[in-house]
Amino acid sequence: MTKSDERFRAPRLVAMITVALSDGVAHYVVDTENLSSSGLCLCPRKLFPVGTKLHLMFGQPPELPAVSVNGIVRWYADGKGVGVEFTEMSEEDRRALTQFVNSQTRVELS
Repeated sequence: MTKSDERFRAPRLVAMITVALSDGVAHYVVDTENLSSSGLCLCPRKLFPVGTKLHLMFGQPPELPAVSVNGIVRWYADGKGVGVEFTEMSEEDRRALTQFVNSQTRVELS
């Protein structure tokens, strides 16, 4: 498995979902480019350096209730986004997110 294969091991859903996030210093509201059960790609105006720890809250009721996760920036590219890997979330949030991504992915592929 190559590095790029590892980065996308979970099914990804192309979706614009608004995310409230904090880097421990400031708070931001940004949109996603895509998400999976293991991470997401943000489209922020500010690029966060690799290794930055973030707390993120997002949802898309009623299909996806509010989810609260901790994550770490794994990559960033000017003009392309910021890749965040989820590092901590409740089991309930993990189940809700996985169910949401899987249900939306099936709809997109039909």
